[in-house]
Amino acid sequence: MSTMAMDRLSGWLDGRMSDRNLADALGCDVEFVHRVSECWTRNSLSRAPAERTQGVQTCTRLAIAHALHTTGALTLPDAAAVAAGSWQVSASLLKLLEFRPSGCQPGDGDDEADPLMQFVPHAAEAIPIAAADEYLDVADGRRVYWRKPRRDAYLLACDLHRLSCASRREDTPALQEEYLELLARLREPEDHVCEWIGTVADGRFRPAPDRFAERSPAMRQGLFHQGSRSFAESYATKVSVNVSLAARSMKRRALGLAVTDPLKMTAARKGDGKA
Repeated sequence: MSTMAMDRLSGWLDGRMSDRNLADALGCDVEFVHRVSECWTRNSLSRAPAERTQGVQTCTRLAIAHALHTTGALTLPDAAAVAAGSWQVSASLLKLLEFRPSGCQPGDGDDEADPLMQFVPHAAEAIPIAAADEYLDVADGRRVYWRKPRRDAYLLACDLHRLSCASRREDTPALQEEYLELLARLREPEDHVCEWIGTVADGRFRPAPDRFAERSPAMRQGLFHQGSRSFAESYATKVSVNVSLAARSMKRRALGLAVTDPLKMTAARKGDGKA
């Protein structure tokens, strides 16, 4: 591993990523990191230090901003505003990105648990995990929806971790069968819930009213209600951004692990005359 890669790995593990290392992990120019940070500084009316280091939460928000800008086609100020204003999304992503079993505290020995196998060397392809991945959907370039699996992916990860540990202590056919059934659920098509979390324009994110209260039927994505379309289904254009995948790819690069785009690999194989 090169000195630069070692520095990036150390920065992630210590929770102190430099802007340069973070840009490498995102696969972008360091200027993007600077510009997003400047947007956040300007909106918070605080003064940023000349030399920054970023913790895991800030890294995750930057991964969201980068994905919204490059995939969701939001302007950089709008992408930065959404990433900063939707803190509950980044908090949810961190439950799996920095997985810790329920009831486990830092230093308990489970800090490296990875029940979904997100950060094993062989899992290099950047592909969605149906049962776990969360999305930010941008409708008409303005309205932002948070879409995630109806079943709690963190609880699924805890169950996988529990069964994996139990199998190491006592490997029985019953435990193996239960573990394999849970693994199969990771690739099953998932039913999602969708919540409108706000509107973005001119570099400002305006939270939706009562965003933390019980979701009203009009905010849910699903069947037509009384012959009219729900608010979440009323749009001319919509772009879905897999923010879980963006954060996962960022962390893999930070850990020195490969990240490959399966679509580009397929195109390369076809270009070489391979099916």
